[in-house]
Amino acid sequence: MNATLERNVLQKNTVKQRLKAGEIVYGTSLGGCLEAELPVVLAAAGLDFFFIDTEHSITTYSQIQGLCRTGRGAGLVPLVRVTQNEPSLISRALDVGAMGIIVPRVHSAAEARAAMDTLKFPPLGHRGYGLGSIVTDLKGNSAQEEVDSSNRETLAAMMIESQEGLAAVNEIAAVPEVDVLFVGPYDMSLSLGILEQFDNPIFLRALEKVIQAGTKAGLAVGLQSKHMSLMKRAREMGARFMIYSSDISVLLDGYKRGLAELKQ
Repeated sequence: MNATLERNVLQKNTVKQRLKAGEIVYGTSLGGCLEAELPVVLAAAGLDFFFIDTEHSITTYSQIQGLCRTGRGAGLVPLVRVTQNEPSLISRALDVGAMGIIVPRVHSAAEARAAMDTLKFPPLGHRGYGLGSIVTDLKGNSAQEEVDSSNRETLAAMMIESQEGLAAVNEIAAVPEVDVLFVGPYDMSLSLGILEQFDNPIFLRALEKVIQAGTKAGLAVGLQSKHMSLMKRAREMGARFMIYSSDISVLLDGYKRGLAELKQ
């Protein structure tokens, strides 16, 4: 690629680049605090990325676009967890600025391939072309360059959070262009019949199986939790896509600690 085209590519996905380089990245999720200025706070705190949780919150596309715009400007990578593995939900989130998609409840390689088909433009998939200014920044790129760049920079994370997904994890990890296997600890433990027992050997074996599958396939593996002991243990086991807590949980915990100290 010549220097002119390199200058005109879409915004680099630094999280995807760093994961491919074997690094650890840190993020959080937004679902209750959707003010567009919040990504500036997250960047100041030292996070690398955030995801907007449309699976468990009421979020408009206007809010998603505002958060993505501010996140991009602050040097963070904005991701979206879609409500379910549906083409219209995935493509719309990407068109309003998401630099990657987290797909929940992936139970099979076929489901992962279906998600990737929507995430990627031809020849890698069948995503429809409709990149807006939040993605292109009106730089005047050719459509082909935008398509090629989007295919390179868009991050794809498949959530493994069921016994079915766990049984198929090696096949899911082998699906081309998948970047991350993301363990949903609550749903995984619920599926295993040990809800919230994150120190249970059954849960830890499941986590280890996902990490081994991801490592073998050259993918990053991660999970989300507010429990520091679980996060650190997962990192020691090889997890690198680290999602600490969520907006409401951090706010609640911060106020609780502050008020407890103040009332002493």
